Amino acid sequence: MRRPDFSGPSTEDTGNVADRDVRAQLDRILQSRAFRNSERLQRFLKFAVECALEGTVDRLKESLLGRFVFDRGSKYDPRTDSIVRVESQRLRKKLREYYEVEGRADPVSIVFKAGSYVPMFAYLTSVYDRRLQTPGEEPEARLLNRQTVAVLPLSNLSADPEQEYFCDGITDDIIYALSRVPGLNVIGRTSVFALKGAAEGVREIGTRLGAGTVVDGSIRKSGNRLKIFAEILDVASGEVRWAETYARTLDGLFTLEEEIAQAVARALQMTLAPSASSGAIRGAPNMGAYLLYLQGRYAWNRMSADGYQTAAEILERAISLFPEYALPYAALADAYLYLALWGHERPCEVFPKAQQSALQALKLNSLLPHAYSALAAVTALYEWKWEEGAGLARRAIELEPSYSFGQQIYGWCLLARGETDQALACFERSVALDPLSVRAHRTLGWTLHLQRQPSNAEKWIEAAIVLDREPVETRYLLAQVYLSEGRFEAALEQAQQCQTTPPYPLSLGVLGACLARLNHRKEALEILAKLSRLAEAGYVDPNAIALVQIALNDTDSAITSVGRILDERVPFAFFIKLDPEFDPLRPDARFSDLVLRLGIKD
Repeated sequence: MRRPDFSGPSTEDTGNVADRDVRAQLDRILQSRAFRNSERLQRFLKFAVECALEGTVDRLKESLLGRFVFDRGSKYDPRTDSIVRVESQRLRKKLREYYEVEGRADPVSIVFKAGSYVPMFAYLTSVYDRRLQTPGEEPEARLLNRQTVAVLPLSNLSADPEQEYFCDGITDDIIYALSRVPGLNVIGRTSVFALKGAAEGVREIGTRLGAGTVVDGSIRKSGNRLKIFAEILDVASGEVRWAETYARTLDGLFTLEEEIAQAVARALQMTLAPSASSGAIRGAPNMGAYLLYLQGRYAWNRMSADGYQTAAEILERAISLFPEYALPYAALADAYLYLALWGHERPCEVFPKAQQSALQALKLNSLLPHAYSALAAVTALYEWKWEEGAGLARRAIELEPSYSFGQQIYGWCLLARGETDQALACFERSVALDPLSVRAHRTLGWTLHLQRQPSNAEKWIEAAIVLDREPVETRYLLAQVYLSEGRFEAALEQAQQCQTTPPYPLSLGVLGACLARLNHRKEALEILAKLSRLAEAGYVDPNAIALVQIALNDTDSAITSVGRILDERVPFAFFIKLDPEFDPLRPDARFSDLVLRLGIKD
């Protein structure tokens, strides 16, 4: 993976990185231990970065820097005063030290080439792979594993853009089939779809994803006829190792993902597991059932409350029409699960539906890893059957070792049982399997927060924001990490950015907590009152109210809200045992009694 390059010729090309991402990285550097006590270097770096972003690099000359940054006045002469050159060397050295330690997991590099005062910006691709990379190693020097495979989204060559869901679904099926090949690591869906339409070569894509083998292709659908092209490319050499064009009717699609998976296995001199041959598509009673299932998954993959609701409606229709088809039940379990996980619906209303759907899916097909994962989440996070939940989650990743979200669910079960090192290993593997996944990055970051490692936690969650700035849940988590560090202004900025219309209760709660910590008591109380009104009209996660009450030092009310968290069986209720946000309540015996209700062994 690419690391910041601190050497080489001078250049005026500052890099193709979004301005907002550069400024976010600049803030990280300025607040770091390496820079926070060096006002002179802070001024130098900030001035240079802003000039580069504003397109005024002509101001980054020694004579002008001496005057504007180092206050040398209009008579400054660089021939007799070396302040700019000396400080430039110090700045490059400090940046190198920063990226070797504090910034090792950062998503963006800011560096200066030798002899130049113009900063260079670059994305640093997968955080997980950078963290494990040997310092100073160039991407060419690191051998990519050929048995790590990325299946890129198949291009839709049809005239109808509505067929996009069909192409995405076939891609998902191929990913699923390959994920069950023993010894093969398959990059997760989120990461490969993040590169959909990217104008990058196979070497760049493979390097970004940490994959030594890439599967690419296209689909042209016309009526009942399909023409599908697929190829396997070696990332290191760029060579095509296998290519094939398939002409099929829609009914002939039922065996296609198996054929492609077999071709990949042969190209890598591996054996396709027997279980992989029973791919997702083959269980469909007909093409109509399969297409309806794909539409539901397509909606689910939007990763929003509306997407989950739409998916549930489509999948329920599929089940009513094809009650013996297992996959819609498994997908419906996932849709209900996500509505619960982020407080979009009352847990007692959707968790039982997720459980019922997962059980029915497994009754129809006992080899569905996603159904096991959904059932594991319900069993552990809703029923608090920690051992049973861990067993179900373990079964899911046995069936599909490359299932990134399955690794996360197993990690949650282990974390609840106090097996923190093993849990952390699961979350790290989740990032490795899905290196561009927002969910995987922020889950690892939040786990580090629970383990009282705030500086490491914020880097992973900040990296998730760089990957996708839209999900409000990510900023909600980052605001809480900042609160735990006492960085109240930074927390407030994140809390303000995650406010929505209509209001999202958890975002409102963290905003109220920030205001309370900053002694804006009146505004915090107003948010608390607003949350109470929302709770009268519908479901509000009690965590949102507890956050504000703790920040207001209202211990009695906060204890009551924690009781509601348990009564409602809020997902991740076990976090109260670990989360620093609840530290003010820990001396209270009532809080200790509430923690005991979780049934977690010390």
